[in-house]
Amino acid sequence: MKKILLLIFAIGYSLIIFSQTKSKPNIILILADDLGYSDLGAYGSEIATPNLDKLASEGLRFKEFYNNSICAPTRASLLTGQYQHKAGVGYFSNDLGLPAYQGYLNAESLTLAEVLNANGYLTLTSGKWHVSGNGKSYPADRGFERVFPQGTSANSGAPTFGKPKVDAEGYPLSEYLATNVIQANAGKFLDDAKSVNKPFFLYLAHTAPHWPLVALPEDIAKYKGKYDKGWTALRKQRFEKQKDLGLFDGTVNLSIPDQDLYDWERLSFDQKKMWAKKMEVYAAMVDRLDQSIGLLIDKLKENNQYDNTIIFFLSDNGAPAEDLVKWYDGARKNTGPVGTEGSFESQSKNWSYASNTPFKAFKDYMHEGGINTPFIAWFPKQIKPNVIVKGTGHIIDIAPTLYELAGANYPQTYKDTVLSNPLPGRSLVPVLSGIKNEVDRPEGLFWERAGNRAVRIGNWKLVSTYPSYNWELYDLNNDPTETTDIARQHHAVVSQLSQAYFRWANDNGVVDFAEIEDKEPKTMRNFRKSKIQEPVGSAFGW
Repeated sequence: MKKILLLIFAIGYSLIIFSQTKSKPNIILILADDLGYSDLGAYGSEIATPNLDKLASEGLRFKEFYNNSICAPTRASLLTGQYQHKAGVGYFSNDLGLPAYQGYLNAESLTLAEVLNANGYLTLTSGKWHVSGNGKSYPADRGFERVFPQGTSANSGAPTFGKPKVDAEGYPLSEYLATNVIQANAGKFLDDAKSVNKPFFLYLAHTAPHWPLVALPEDIAKYKGKYDKGWTALRKQRFEKQKDLGLFDGTVNLSIPDQDLYDWERLSFDQKKMWAKKMEVYAAMVDRLDQSIGLLIDKLKENNQYDNTIIFFLSDNGAPAEDLVKWYDGARKNTGPVGTEGSFESQSKNWSYASNTPFKAFKDYMHEGGINTPFIAWFPKQIKPNVIVKGTGHIIDIAPTLYELAGANYPQTYKDTVLSNPLPGRSLVPVLSGIKNEVDRPEGLFWERAGNRAVRIGNWKLVSTYPSYNWELYDLNNDPTETTDIARQHHAVVSQLSQAYFRWANDNGVVDFAEIEDKEPKTMRNFRKSKIQEPVGSAFGW
């Protein structure tokens, strides 16, 4: 009884603390694009990310925070609090002919902006959208009052906006780099918010560090020679730093690399230089992203908005395995060196494996490397500094968290639409306030994307990769990097989790991907098949 009373007191105290701001808190939700788990200094990287690292040291980091493995489905869940199929974006931003796969947000899944706007918030967004289609569900249609870019679905991950403007050597000019443009417009919106007697919600959706690899020369220069050691050495270096940071202990092993990961030591001198330059440019893109966060924080201080603003930062998926040579024939059509506006290069799975350290696999897959994202929560004087928790949060938890922090009610009807789908996520406030170390979720978490499937209940995780239907089982408590499949030793657990998965799939309109695969656009089919690398020689046309 004493423990129960102490817990009740602690929970009540945490809610009081979070409500003792001078007004409703401002909220900023920052989403990076294709950023790997270990690409920030606070998560093990050597890349200079002092501003995000400062938010982490002054706030809270999750060891486990999950996305939907790829752009549009993640954004659908993040913006609505629903699993992506319930929101209408079960596959991607393509209409595959079923309600769960229409490719854009449906009317019965309210966005964060719609709910917060109805509860007194000024709603702002700058950056990538990627959840509209058929002329429907643009940001201005879904509750946002200030939108950049205007009149577009903003689906591109391109690193520049508008007609490219470059210097004499083909590098983008600073004022046209997407990261700078997205931040500049967000800053203007924060200036607008000063004159409005309302709290604001800013959804800041950056395109960096999504391919193609394009960056400013001064940022690239910082990393010259830093990646000559190769991806295998980089993974080991980052993993040691992660252990020093307290993200992992000595019982955890690095995941086992894919068999087609290139052996750095067998590459020629020219190949090593070419691959090293790719990572130099990628690091420069992450560096510039962090610089933009610094400008955002400076703007908050300048506008006297700093002390009453919550900031959440995460990525939409793990680093990608896309091979643009095979997918878009891209690298063979380059009109300039990697890093310039004329290049069309990707990080590719070799460096992405380092970006996703210590986890297995990549974007679009359901192993941890595809779905586990850095997650930083910052709220001065409200969230304890420099805290790392297990967390086990998911993007469906963002909506109930923001609504609790904002004191916002989720309506039963909206513009004559009945909202019959309850929010499946859990508020993160008990974790953010230090009452709990992870989210209580006895029903588990579920994933499906283009036939790739997963379910997690407690520490058990079941995974299958399309077109295989075989389940792999991992105990994430003892094996967070998924090195040992123990399905054969735990038939009862496999049965329990698979049954839970199929119940969830039925409730959410998920269908066997084989039934709709023929409706998949050719470019996306090529995307799925591009992630298996050719031998080194043929990959470069040699």
